[in-house]
Amino acid sequence: MKQILAIMSKDILQWTRRPLYFIASILLAVLIISAVGNTIVGASDIPFGLYDPAQISDLDKQLLESKRFVVRHYKNLNEAESDLVNGKIVALANVSQDALEDSIQIITEGHNPLVDDQISMGLLAALTGKSAALNLPLHSTSVFPTKISLRDFVTPGLAAYLCYVLASMNLGFSWIYEWMEKTYRQIVLAPNGLRAAIIAKTVTVTIEASVVLWLALCITAPIAKFTLGSNFSGLVLCTLLSMFCFTCIGLAAACLLKTIRIYTMTVSITGVALMFVSGIVIPVQAMPAWQQLVAKLFPMYYSADAFKGVMLGVPADYLRDIVVLCCWAVTGLTISSILLQHRKAAM
Repeated sequence: MKQILAIMSKDILQWTRRPLYFIASILLAVLIISAVGNTIVGASDIPFGLYDPAQISDLDKQLLESKRFVVRHYKNLNEAESDLVNGKIVALANVSQDALEDSIQIITEGHNPLVDDQISMGLLAALTGKSAALNLPLHSTSVFPTKISLRDFVTPGLAAYLCYVLASMNLGFSWIYEWMEKTYRQIVLAPNGLRAAIIAKTVTVTIEASVVLWLALCITAPIAKFTLGSNFSGLVLCTLLSMFCFTCIGLAAACLLKTIRIYTMTVSITGVALMFVSGIVIPVQAMPAWQQLVAKLFPMYYSADAFKGVMLGVPADYLRDIVVLCCWAVTGLTISSILLQHRKAAM
């Protein structure tokens, strides 16, 4: 315990003595939230359900011609509505036959304004194209009518991405440099020293990076005008868990890559790639099937889901998110311990 406290005190002291690094970390987070959050990429391959048992509409043909939608036909309305709620499709066109007037009702899930905007633009393109004519009146509704702005919807995903950036960069730089210090090696070579170093480093980086993210969110919220939600305790726990997960992954990467140049390049490229496939910019449901699989293999997708739940109050699978993030954290710690034991033996 004394070793853990000693390493944590050393880390915190060095952190307070580097104000420029602290300020730069906050500015980085503020810039990512402000700038990247304002860049929305248009979605394609949007999974769109169509319930038209009597085939009285040619809406499916017009949607396909717009090259924005992948149309799935349903013969059972209950099945279609269930798939909509579960995220298998992002919208449903219900072509209803009425004694007075036939009509088309566009139904969305309601929690994703990005999807709603993309559907609106896609429908506009489909219905205003050359020789396009809709022969039935069109209405729209949502399963869960909410008032979530597009800015509010994007921000939780950016918070998850920043957990990755702040945790991995902070951990990687400090660990790789400190491993080369003689005093740090003396601590590691002491009885239970390696275990103490791993625990201390993951805890301090998790706390430090979380503080940076919280300050960045508080500074940026009134400027960019997005909500942090009313679930403050949930936000704190979500941040700590996400930071801890990415810290453990960063430790494993640092132990594997060893040099700061290779580590920085690998982590940076991987982070950008994960940001684009984790549903932060484009909804996962609107991605090709292989990208959806990649998104659900990595922890950023689950971190973003948890952040959306606590910040926006929308339904989130917290148990699944916690289990996946913890599994990734344990995997990172296990790999780190194995690699460091071999490096310790070689000293």
